[in-house]
Amino acid sequence: FSLIKLTNYSLLNTVLLLLELVLWVDGAWKRQTGTDTCARRSCYPATGDLLLGRTDRLHSSSTCGLHFPHKYCIMGHLSVARKCFQCDSRRPYHPVVSPMSHGIENVVTSFTPHRKNTWWQSENGVENVSIQFDLEAEFHFTHLVMTFKTFRPAAMLIERSADFGQTWKPYRYFAHNCASAFPGVPSRSLIQVDDVICESRYSDIEPSTDGEVIFRVLDPAIRIADPYSKLIQDLLRITNLRINFTRLHTLGDNLLDPRPNVQEKYYYAVYDMVLRGNCFCYGHASQCAPVNRNIRTVDNMVHGKCVCMHHTTGLNCEQCKNFYQDLPWRPAKGTDANKCKRCKCNGHSNKCHFDKAVFITSGNVSGGVCDDCQHNTAGRRCQLCRPFFYRHPRRDARSHEACVPCICDEHGTQNAGQCDSLTNPALGQQAGRCHCKPNVEGQRCERCKPGHFGLNADDPLGCRPCQCSSLGTTPGTQSCDPMTGACHCKRLVGGRRCDHCLPGHWGLSHDILGCRPCDCDVGGALDNTCSFTTGQCRCRNHMSGSKCTQVDYGYFLPPLDYYTYEAEETVMIHGVSAEPRKLPHNLPSSWTGIGFARVPAGGRLEFHVNNLPYSMEYEVVIRYELQLSEEWEDMTVQVIRPGPVISSSVCGNTIPLDDHMSTTLPAHSRLVVLPHSACLEKGLTYTIRIEFKHYTLQGDAPDAFVLVDSVSYVLQVDLQLLMLEIFTVDDYVDETSVYYLFSACYCHPEGSMEQTCKSDGGQCPCRPHVIGRRCDQCAAGSYNLGPSGCTGDS
Repeated sequence: FSLIKLTNYSLLNTVLLLLELVLWVDGAWKRQTGTDTCARRSCYPATGDLLLGRTDRLHSSSTCGLHFPHKYCIMGHLSVARKCFQCDSRRPYHPVVSPMSHGIENVVTSFTPHRKNTWWQSENGVENVSIQFDLEAEFHFTHLVMTFKTFRPAAMLIERSADFGQTWKPYRYFAHNCASAFPGVPSRSLIQVDDVICESRYSDIEPSTDGEVIFRVLDPAIRIADPYSKLIQDLLRITNLRINFTRLHTLGDNLLDPRPNVQEKYYYAVYDMVLRGNCFCYGHASQCAPVNRNIRTVDNMVHGKCVCMHHTTGLNCEQCKNFYQDLPWRPAKGTDANKCKRCKCNGHSNKCHFDKAVFITSGNVSGGVCDDCQHNTAGRRCQLCRPFFYRHPRRDARSHEACVPCICDEHGTQNAGQCDSLTNPALGQQAGRCHCKPNVEGQRCERCKPGHFGLNADDPLGCRPCQCSSLGTTPGTQSCDPMTGACHCKRLVGGRRCDHCLPGHWGLSHDILGCRPCDCDVGGALDNTCSFTTGQCRCRNHMSGSKCTQVDYGYFLPPLDYYTYEAEETVMIHGVSAEPRKLPHNLPSSWTGIGFARVPAGGRLEFHVNNLPYSMEYEVVIRYELQLSEEWEDMTVQVIRPGPVISSSVCGNTIPLDDHMSTTLPAHSRLVVLPHSACLEKGLTYTIRIEFKHYTLQGDAPDAFVLVDSVSYVLQVDLQLLMLEIFTVDDYVDETSVYYLFSACYCHPEGSMEQTCKSDGGQCPCRPHVIGRRCDQCAAGSYNLGPSGCTGDS
């Protein structure tokens, strides 16, 4: 080491260099022997001259000879022959090429025997000159030592910046006369370590050369309780340092003689400037490296990027490394390394951050909060499962499959499908368990409780109560359909709530069937529908009673064969004759009208029909009495229409063959129904021609004949419909029409004993020898209808 070669160097600089050498040797020994304890305590990089290797970051506001050579003079002894010289700083100093260069880079200490051949020098007569040093990172700054070639400044100040020149704060003021140079700045001794004062001990006019200015950031005379406090750290931390020379020392001749040659001997000139400091690492690094790879390094250069330990990072180890955020970052202090602590995320995250509130809540034990928890985990340490997931009881918390999806039905659970994320008996939690809404049950909360229906996510209760009627519901099945809410009704009950009887029934009750049939009268009611509560049927006009069985006074219910045409009153051809008969004594007659038509073989009857009530199919019934023992084997019936059948009419499908029928007259019967019905239309007149061709035993009975009573046209009614008590004739009449007609009695005022007829059939009570429904005809053998009836043969 070249310390032994140093000559004419200040004692303080020599001591500082020796201290640096000791620290360097100690650090090298520790690295070699493995006794470096930086891993377990605070540590600091070696202190050195921050100017080394950074001449490009050193600037001055005034330098002689930057643009052209300047003349300057010295105030030397009388024995010195040459007193004026040239300053030419257009090129850096070189002992041969440019020995007269005095740029700012010359103040950086060179450990050479001829160091006094180089210095920095300002322009002549310029008083306000600054030297600024800009660092590339934060550093700890401890000492400043300046050795002047000329008089020391009569006034100067040292400033610092810790934010790369955005703001500045003064360190210290120096002046021969503080009150004059810096009015308002106290000129007393230091009381606090951070006091800003003005001192005069480094501003005397003597010595005229080799005078020093020494500034220590921390004055050793002041006791520092906590060297790691924010106040101390803020004092030491710099990114920029600026030295401002504000007043020259002169001999006073410049005040009397303003000529330029007088100014030529007054200027600032500095041999050396040393800025002691080290890389600022907050006690978390023992060495530093270049801030970037492009920086040109020199021997003993103090680099600016800390080689961080204790899991810290940053240019100055000013923060914890990623994923080491469980404790707050703190500077290392003495034996306490204050290491950053790794976050605990159970293997589900590699990012975290420090949360002061969490740290305080934990009792200053742990403040790390994991970020972006993966594998469906959540929580400060990714120790929980995300909503809608739960901890599998047989998997390790660090497993990527530790959290599995909840299986809860989102419609039936209280939190849209969430389950207990973990098992906690103290809180009544069981991992994976769903919390059902009040009216929902099941492991997944997937079904309504008994007595409820309609699982719905928007319903806070989950399901609605069934609204089944207790009267109409099958015993033991009070629950309704869980999907639709439809109740299980008794046999004769209907409706979603089983609260009304089926059509055709009434009287909802606790009966096993639930309701009773309406039992409306076949002819008297419009249909078999009655009131659900009273059983009252809907009666036709002129009908009354709860079942519509009562015919109103003065009206009657016609029989099925109401449309009957008497044979003895029709057109008779080929030997047919009328045969009246007397009424039997005290017995009902077996015929209608006054008697029969006596029809021989080959005879013919023609009935004119023009009063049918509806357009529809009619059954044709012939009443007769055979006078011999065998059946009449050949009889034909023909429907003679008034014109062609209109295709759009009710009978539009009738073909001519349909209007021709043949039948026989059984011997032991009193009536015969034709083989098929005849389609007849309302408002038209038809001729029904019946021909009695021949009789089986005609050869043995040449006078064979048959007594024909009448022909009836019966509305065609399906027997099955009759059983169901439905009498509306669909497709043939309008929907308000029915099979039965209700007619007034119209009893004959003379032939009837009273004006009221029987409700069934409409027969009026006739006087003696009077016949007919209305009692308006005299029986055979009687005559002279009057108030006393008809006069009959004795």
